[in-house]
Amino acid sequence: MTTNPKLGAMLHITPELGQTPTQTYQSFTHLVKKLDQMGFDNAWVTEHHFNDMSLTPSPLHLMGHFLAKTEQISIGSAALLVGFHNPIEVAESLAVLDALYPERVLCGFAKGGPFESQNSAFKADKDLSRARMIEAVPAMLELWQDQTESTHHGEHYQWNNVNLQPKCGLQNSRLFIASGDELTIEMAVKNNLGLMAAQFWDMAKIHQQISHYQKVAQTVFKQPKKPNMMAARGLFVHQNSAVAKQSALEHIRSFREQKAKHWGKTPGPMANLDPEEMLSRMLCGTPEEVAEKVYSLLQNGVTHLALNPLTQNHLVRCDQLHWFYEEVWGQFLNKDTKQRQSA
Repeated sequence: MTTNPKLGAMLHITPELGQTPTQTYQSFTHLVKKLDQMGFDNAWVTEHHFNDMSLTPSPLHLMGHFLAKTEQISIGSAALLVGFHNPIEVAESLAVLDALYPERVLCGFAKGGPFESQNSAFKADKDLSRARMIEAVPAMLELWQDQTESTHHGEHYQWNNVNLQPKCGLQNSRLFIASGDELTIEMAVKNNLGLMAAQFWDMAKIHQQISHYQKVAQTVFKQPKKPNMMAARGLFVHQNSAVAKQSALEHIRSFREQKAKHWGKTPGPMANLDPEEMLSRMLCGTPEEVAEKVYSLLQNGVTHLALNPLTQNHLVRCDQLHWFYEEVWGQFLNKDTKQRQSA
């Protein structure tokens, strides 16, 4: 099993019925404070644009706000769509956050999902956005690491003699790439970055990510290397398994119907999955059933687990995360402690 696994929560910033944006942000600020007090390791902010079901068009602002309101929890992006932004500005913003909150900033990078409205507005389809990301991330690492000036002449970005200030102490172990694309995973390996798996990816796809990472690492470093592997998972726990699964499916159906307008002609994730297949990719059921699924994830290489409670109700969301922490996660903390003590 993964040693010292990290537990986090996904913050999609979805409003309850009738909530204003201000009220929604206040609710999630309350949630992050509770996660910090409970002992969660991290919380993750998404990046979505023109989306009333995910009020996260500016994840770096939200990260700074949540970091300022908490004491210990790390806050990250899952994931920042760097292909939509100027990489120098992204590098500067992350460097400032890292200087303000050392060892508490995480960052994942992605090309972006199949959202026609945002791809059109930022003039970047998935192929262009991916190409920009593959170029931008290593270039940002150079900006952070070069002690004097950095020059970059690439296909999509160019700059001369940039001396980024402040310098960034953000360690590569706190950076992740969200992609199943082989070329992108190769970039992650060469730069010693972790990987991210989306909530709707099955275990076979996560295995494929990890396997390709290890294959490339063996070629590049001449030795085996496992990635930091962050996986998001939908969550609904109930003492009655049928109630948990029905509640999860109802939320997924409602959420997909509301988000369908953002996908345009492209079918959304899980569009062709039957209910049982969808549930197999979620943490739904009794505490015992959920614990078994979590154990399988950790056994198969997941090092960072990020939970997304399958509800729009703020109180239920808080209860789900608290219940998971008390009824499920404690088992793994205790097991990990015993394993390390006996090693």
